[in-house]
Amino acid sequence: MLEYVKAKTYHSRKGKIRNSFSYGVDYLLIGDEERHTVKGFSHNKLNFFSIFDTDHGGEIGRGKGHAWARAILIENEINITGLRISLLAQPRMFFSKFTPVSFWLCFDEEVKLRVVIVEVNNTFGDRHNYLCYNDDLSEIKTNSILTSKKLLHVSPFQPMLGDYKFLFDIDDKHISIRIEYAHESGGVIATLEGNRRVLTSKSILVALLKRPFGSIRVLALIHFQAIRLWIKKAPFKSRPKPSSKAVSR
Repeated sequence: MLEYVKAKTYHSRKGKIRNSFSYGVDYLLIGDEERHTVKGFSHNKLNFFSIFDTDHGGEIGRGKGHAWARAILIENEINITGLRISLLAQPRMFFSKFTPVSFWLCFDEEVKLRVVIVEVNNTFGDRHNYLCYNDDLSEIKTNSILTSKKLLHVSPFQPMLGDYKFLFDIDDKHISIRIEYAHESGGVIATLEGNRRVLTSKSILVALLKRPFGSIRVLALIHFQAIRLWIKKAPFKSRPKPSSKAVSR
């Protein structure tokens, strides 16, 4: 079942120079073995809403979609009985396709969340994937705190230091994701929350009317917040050389 998540994202900067914002955003949840017949949506074809495999799963512009996520699990010797993978991502709206973060949600045969691959993109054209799971591959519950070392330069106003904490609260009706980034002088808290519902042509139309520019709007908002931080005289960090690792835990 192709699902629509009308979500809200919140970001809060910690430290001496504070900044916070919240805005609505549209996400889709798409499985790897589903047929999609919703008018206004296409898989690997341009439409009002669309998901392209080349946009996700692997190198930017050369992604392989769900097949990539399965390959990553195999490479890391992660075996999940009855594996089902769903991609939670912002859809393309017409030609816009920038997505700051997407999530590969890996469920077992009982639809329990076992692994999440957090696919992060920055505005410089770089990507890194954080592989999140419990050491014993047990279910990722609301109180499961999964950590990763920061390996991607996301904001020019944050250093390449510190760690991420990922928390996932996902059931059949709601999605809540919290990412905490901390370093010695501050950090960021980012959340994504929304209700799951079946995607319909009506929900596509409403999203187009409310947020007609899709990811172009998201990119504009990112730059707007960067200007705010620049005005507040937040220290600027130059983009370092990207990590040679594409996936890390």
